[in-house]
Amino acid sequence: MKILLLTLLSFFGVFILFFLWASYPWQLSALSRNDEIKNGPVSSQSAPSALNVLTWNISYAYGIGSEGGEDYQKQSPQHFEANLSAIAETINRFESDVVFIQEIDFFAARTHFQDQLEFLRQKTNLKNSARVLSWEANYIPHPLAQWGDHFGKVSSGGGILSRWPVLENKVYLLDKPDSKAWWYNLFYLYRYIQIVTLDVVGKKIKIANLHLEAFDYNNKSEQAKFLLQLLALEKIDMLAGDFNTLPLDALKRSGFANPADDYEYDKTPKLLEKLPLKEVVDPTHYKMNEAQWFTFPSINPDRRLDYIYYSAEWNLLKTQIIYPSRPEVSDHLPVSASFKLFDPEFIRD
Repeated sequence: MKILLLTLLSFFGVFILFFLWASYPWQLSALSRNDEIKNGPVSSQSAPSALNVLTWNISYAYGIGSEGGEDYQKQSPQHFEANLSAIAETINRFESDVVFIQEIDFFAARTHFQDQLEFLRQKTNLKNSARVLSWEANYIPHPLAQWGDHFGKVSSGGGILSRWPVLENKVYLLDKPDSKAWWYNLFYLYRYIQIVTLDVVGKKIKIANLHLEAFDYNNKSEQAKFLLQLLALEKIDMLAGDFNTLPLDALKRSGFANPADDYEYDKTPKLLEKLPLKEVVDPTHYKMNEAQWFTFPSINPDRRLDYIYYSAEWNLLKTQIIYPSRPEVSDHLPVSASFKLFDPEFIRD
């Protein structure tokens, strides 16, 4: 009996130690862990006549099923290398000046410990970057039932690539869902708002990259409220990212292939109407051809989750949903927009 008790206590002790080690660092600090900026040589000293931007949730270059469902399988280094190269090719082909990226790995076992943001910085014409670390743990036991395919060590988040130097990178990590147990949230990622200041030929523009909650609509609404408060204090020229919410005028809000994808009670679209910015897809154009603007999933898309908002002082030239030559490189499609920089006053000193 005593041996059995000691065995049980030993097992319990090992489990607690593993739990503490696996979930470390337990809590991220945006101030101390999200200040990395890399700036390369300035490619041009002339003022640009237009600005081409792109936002893309690249799902760490895994593709469909990146969230870790029943069909999730580990992929080879060659798989990620090929997908990242295709992502870089798309960025270059559309002559992007600024790219907002969500779900990108910096040092993760699932992507063979490659710094994906640095890979894209090297493979594109955008040599300036700023990153957001929003998910870090020594071991993520997901998908739980598939031991051989666990994510393992994770260091992941988002980032911005830019043709122009980054002056400041400010990150806000958003509260995790209260509906989840404390131990679950130790392993769960943070959502974030990243505010970056760019130096565009001696002038400053301020842009924001974000990734909102996907699986808890109450938590997502609270994050949207925080965004509104933040934008009342911060003068933002552009906001883009994966909002994980449908347009207010979306015809279909539930009944998707995955029953968990239900937006019926999501108040976020109504809150986003209060943003002090314009959206690149006018509601009238959206209603005329809703399917034209779908961004998820990348193959046979059936909804829009990704958006670009901009200052009313800017002049929008064009916006489109991009279909890469290999849409399977991510589970989202990228959104692009071009702006005419017609008035020097739109960029503030």
